[in-house]
Amino acid sequence: MVASQDDSVRGEEDEVCVNDILMTDSENHFNDIASDYDYWKNHNRYYYQNLFILYGSLIPRKSSVIEIGCGTGDIISGLDPSRGVGIDISEQMINVARKKHADKSSIHFVREDISISKAPFEAEYVFLADVLEHVDNLPKFLNDLSARVKLKTKVIISVANPIWEPVLMLAERLKMKMPEGPHKRYPMKITEDMFRTAGFTIIEKGFRLLIPKRLPCADWINERFYGNKFIARLGFIVYWVLRK
Repeated sequence: MVASQDDSVRGEEDEVCVNDILMTDSENHFNDIASDYDYWKNHNRYYYQNLFILYGSLIPRKSSVIEIGCGTGDIISGLDPSRGVGIDISEQMINVARKKHADKSSIHFVREDISISKAPFEAEYVFLADVLEHVDNLPKFLNDLSARVKLKTKVIISVANPIWEPVLMLAERLKMKMPEGPHKRYPMKITEDMFRTAGFTIIEKGFRLLIPKRLPCADWINERFYGNKFIARLGFIVYWVLRK
C-alpha cells in the first residue's frame, strides 16, 4: 500500500528507512501469501477481470497513475499508464511485481508505507483496490492520503461490499478464495464519513458485480442489474471517486 511518484523514480535507495520499520500484521500476511497471490487471483479470475474492467472504465489509457496496494501489479500494468507507480507495504509483493512487469519501463514498483513520506503524489489518478479493509488505522491513513494528493487528482477506491462479509469468510474457510489475513470492513456510511473528515468530496459512487463468480448467465445478469438502484446496492464491488 504505499510512495510518492518522485520518491519512487529516484530508486530503491529511498526505501532504506522503510525497511527499518517494524512490520505490521497485514504486512507479514501479504509477505507470506505473495508467492500464492497470483494463484488465488487466477482461481477467482472472474472477479479480478471485472475489477480491472471497472478501473479501465474510470482511468483513461496513458494517464499518470499511482496504485496504492498494488500487489503483484497486474491492474496498474494493464491500465497502460504514461507514467505509473505501484506501491505496496509488502516487500515480497513488490519483488514479484518487479519481475512480472520488468518490460514496462513506464511503471516503477516501490515498497512504502504512505504515512512515512510527505512528498506529494504527482499523478492524475491515485487508486486503491481492496486495500482499506487491511489498514490498521483507517482515519489516519485517509488523512495521510489526503495530505499527499493534489487538488486536481482523482482518487478511486474500491472495496468488497461489507454486506458480503459472511459469504467471503465462508468461502475462505472452504478454501475458495484468497486468505484475507487481518482486516476490518466498515459499513459504507462510516467509510464515507471518514472520507469527508479527511477532506475528500465524493464525486461518484457505484456498485458492480451482482454475481462475483463465472456462472451461466452471470455476464447477462451483471450487465443489467445496474439500472435498478435497489438491487445495485447488493453489488459485490463498491467504488468511490473522490477529490479534495
